[in-house]
Amino acid sequence: MFPPRPPRARHAFVSRLGWPHTLPLLALTGLALFYWGRVLFTTQVLLPGEFLRGFAPFGNDPQAAWNILQWDALGQYYPWRSFAARELRAGHVPLWNPHQFAGTPFLANGQSAVFYPLSLPFWTMDVARAFGVSALLHTLLASFGTYFLAWRWGLSRAAALLSAIAFAWCGYLTAWVTLPTLSNTASWLPLLVLLFEHSVGRDATAQQGNGAEATRLGAAANDSAVTSPVAVSPLRFLALSFSLCCALLAGHAQVFFYCLLALGLRALTFPHRVRAMGVLFGALLLALALGALQLLPTLELARLGHRAAQGGASAAGWEAVRSRALQWANLPSLLVPQWPLTWGSLDENFGYIGVSVALLAALILAAGIRRILSRRTFDWRRAAASPFTFAIALTGFGLAYALATPLAQGFYFGVPGLAQMGGVGRALLLLSLGAALLAGYALDALRARLSSPVVPVVALLLVCAELFAASWNTQPTAPRAAIYPRTKTTDFLQNATRDGSRVLFVTPRAGWQPPEFLQPARNHPPGVLPPNGAMVYGLHDVSGYDSLALRAYREWAAARETFAPPHDPGIAPQWNGNMMLVGSASGALDALNVRYVVSSETLPMAGRLVLQTEGCFIYQRVVRDGPRVSGRDFAPGRRQGKYQPQSFRLGVFISLCGLALMSFTLARHVTTRAQH
Repeated sequence: MFPPRPPRARHAFVSRLGWPHTLPLLALTGLALFYWGRVLFTTQVLLPGEFLRGFAPFGNDPQAAWNILQWDALGQYYPWRSFAARELRAGHVPLWNPHQFAGTPFLANGQSAVFYPLSLPFWTMDVARAFGVSALLHTLLASFGTYFLAWRWGLSRAAALLSAIAFAWCGYLTAWVTLPTLSNTASWLPLLVLLFEHSVGRDATAQQGNGAEATRLGAAANDSAVTSPVAVSPLRFLALSFSLCCALLAGHAQVFFYCLLALGLRALTFPHRVRAMGVLFGALLLALALGALQLLPTLELARLGHRAAQGGASAAGWEAVRSRALQWANLPSLLVPQWPLTWGSLDENFGYIGVSVALLAALILAAGIRRILSRRTFDWRRAAASPFTFAIALTGFGLAYALATPLAQGFYFGVPGLAQMGGVGRALLLLSLGAALLAGYALDALRARLSSPVVPVVALLLVCAELFAASWNTQPTAPRAAIYPRTKTTDFLQNATRDGSRVLFVTPRAGWQPPEFLQPARNHPPGVLPPNGAMVYGLHDVSGYDSLALRAYREWAAARETFAPPHDPGIAPQWNGNMMLVGSASGALDALNVRYVVSSETLPMAGRLVLQTEGCFIYQRVVRDGPRVSGRDFAPGRRQGKYQPQSFRLGVFISLCGLALMSFTLARHVTTRAQH
């Protein structure tokens, strides 16, 4: 029924990067430059600067724009990247952060991404502008990886291009690009699958037919799919290991776990599953060894962090996960922009793929089902080995996981540490990639039926227009000058705290909520220089915002707080358990050497008012004599007055061993090839 495409010549993989792919890759590069051009070639940066306007001393506007999740771009990532850049440029490894929580480990938080290779723009250029460069690099990574994966599966260049666009500009990646650890880790998934297939051997997936043949569910896999395996290429295995290490170092453990699930699912669709799982396990071991200098300190801090106090998986914890998961009533959000979710139209269950991509995926699925029903006999073995089957499985798996079905429940209770991670809606990454690949299959099927050069052009234009239009407004931008600008307040505090004394910035815990719960009185929570903002100015704060904050310090500070339930939720706001906000009446201020208290309202009991400006009241305290306390008293690993955890030193040793093994294997492979 479908005319076959002429068989491909069997060239080496490197030769496939030649002229046949020049136009598609140039198109993807041009689209990426056009899409991110406003934060690459103008004075705008990829950060929600408008959110700052709601805090003093940046405007103190109660009606300023606000999104409690996207705020992390300025509440965590910009301060972290700024601090790391200062330390690295000064020649220091940023093991310790003196600016949060009266001092806390820094590098041990995996989201610091200090050793992630693609963090280089943050360390070498203006940090605010580097967010746009990072977005460009990871869009190219996601699109190129998807393109070559689809091409390997037998899709035409036009279909592979459509799949690349559908994934690289899906809502999942574009909406969370300002939270770089999440989108950066996710961008590696297509390349990981591609390298995994190359490492296992071409017998698993290499194909001759066109995408239309995928509707036969098994006829798409060529005869070599059931033959004996070929030898594992050391070069491809090393490339897979290095890419896995990069995805790990990108900094988002939960998304990295979902990438591993996708690779495991792919291994199950190979004819030689045990061999495939062995390759994956070996590559993962080498990747963990290469990333040990980051992994071991992170594991140590996770054990000492406040999330560890929550314990393991529990029935109550699972019910909390289910309440935050994607609901059946939210499924239209996959197709309709601005569909209302739990917190407005953008929360952690956001996974927009668009009507065009969804319709194409549905068409190819319907064609496949019809093909099965029309046959008396069906080769299920060959069907299971088809990449088309994997794309279907990936889509269904991601959706089922995001809906908190028993599938997700099994992983929640069965995988140690998973209960302390975020919501299951982030598994929509798998659905996004699966749907994008299915859309590519559908385009080739339509081309085979209609035989018109207009079909791919129209499909590409529709997908681009829909995804670009829907995602354009999900990334907040702002003038560079609006990102943590210099103010009279910060200038005064920088001069007044040169002796290392600390500052308390008062942000009401009860007011930290999504806009839906603050309106109509205000749209933005009240506060002064919110947690982690002190890092940007080199000030020393006793509060902070970190998913791996030291549990002992939080408990010590909470025991000295004066709470007023039910309005006061405790040391952390109700809507953000990773945040710690010390109150102005805390009994810990003297021990923490807090000499200045800054509030957006009058606090007569806080001390002597020394400055009132920009909506801030700055009070100077008289610190009473007594024992002094700081974060270093709660963090093991100090040697000779410096924070030098053994986990980091051991991790460096293991990483060097892994790098030596990788270098030796690569050198041996090159020597062997040269001899032949």
